[in-house]
Amino acid sequence: MDTHTFVFANQLIGLGFTIVTAIFFLVIRRQNIDKYRIRLEMIQKERAIAMEKGVPMPELPDYDNGHRPSRVMSRLLHPRWILGIGLILICGGIGTTIALQHSLDSDLHMKWSMGLIPAFVGVGFVLHYLVTRKNDG
Repeated sequence: MDTHTFVFANQLIGLGFTIVTAIFFLVIRRQNIDKYRIRLEMIQKERAIAMEKGVPMPELPDYDNGHRPSRVMSRLLHPRWILGIGLILICGGIGTTIALQHSLDSDLHMKWSMGLIPAFVGVGFVLHYLVTRKNDG
């Protein structure tokens, strides 16, 4: 088997593994978000029923299970910071890939796929932002 074919096959296997891993973590994250949403809906229904019956309202539970970011960190980080980092990594990865493909040095030219690593990490950040952002509607 030709070395180029071998390298390409290894790259495809690595890319496939990365995609499957990313999908796995996105599915887990989505399930956690759904559980959290269902829990909040149940608490809201219980409180509405208590209000209708004139029963004292149940005490509000800790919605975030104690995982509350500090006020300083919440002021410093813009809600879309992860989207910006993702886009920067995508552009940097694509730029690196193009630069290595057009390199006159044969060793660098052979390593053009190294630019795909930050690009796909950036795609992961953008997907994370899209999956976890709050709906505006």
